[in-house]
Amino acid sequence: MHRCVTGALDMAGLGAAALRKIAVDAECRTDIAVLEAAIARDVAAGATPFLIVGTAGAVDTGAIDDFTELHRIAAAHGAWLHADAAFGALAALSPTHAPKLRGIEHADSVAFDFHKWAQVTYDAGCLLVRDPAIQYATFAQKTGYLAGASRGLAGGAPWPCDLGPDLSRGFRALKIWMTLSAYGTGQLGGVVDTTCALAQRLAARVEKSAALRLCAPVNLNIVCFAVEGFNDEQTEALVADLQEEGLFAPSTTRIGGRLCIRAAIVNHRTNAQDIDDFVAEILRRA
Repeated sequence: MHRCVTGALDMAGLGAAALRKIAVDAECRTDIAVLEAAIARDVAAGATPFLIVGTAGAVDTGAIDDFTELHRIAAAHGAWLHADAAFGALAALSPTHAPKLRGIEHADSVAFDFHKWAQVTYDAGCLLVRDPAIQYATFAQKTGYLAGASRGLAGGAPWPCDLGPDLSRGFRALKIWMTLSAYGTGQLGGVVDTTCALAQRLAARVEKSAALRLCAPVNLNIVCFAVEGFNDEQTEALVADLQEEGLFAPSTTRIGGRLCIRAAIVNHRTNAQDIDDFVAEILRRA
């Protein structure tokens, strides 16, 4: 689950106590049976489930939830279905990987980042809402000193501040427009294909080595693995050394209680030799 979910509940005044974290299955996707059981318990206790957050490209593993099933459950309970697609949404630009997002079209809202696969500089998040009237009613405010008008500087409704919590904001859309104009959706889809292929190359190298072990299935462009025999402190030190020496920039995440090396392959400049060198350097230090 992306950290923005708990932050959003806090901003809404509900707090983390209103959140139900759902266990994942063997593929690191939301376990549908566990979700339905959690909803049944809350309903029996007199609570009203109103929001289901599914993940399309989990930030830890790249896993993609079954949005067709999530939509079925959300519709049955009159709940809003939100897709956290920070990593995975742009897989829609790849004919090869787009089918993995099947069902996401049923979401009431989709959040994703252009500053990942779209190669746009940080930050460049995007929110799509099925019913713009709901979005406007949620955030728009009428104030004397910031009143809209039919013309002049106050024209052009709705204002950007009517669509989110930010009042003052930069022109993020410009760099997104420039990137799309320069590369087009076709080439960005090619980046998705290439980085996912490199992730599979890395996964194959990990599985081939007796000194390394995959920690999660590889769905998109994220590979999580561990060095056999390393404890958490050794893994953390290894990743920090690689970063500080300017060699590679993996991160860490915790899967099944174990600290793992997390390689999120996003940059369009990354190539097969980089993957091979990365594995070789880790094996040299193992």
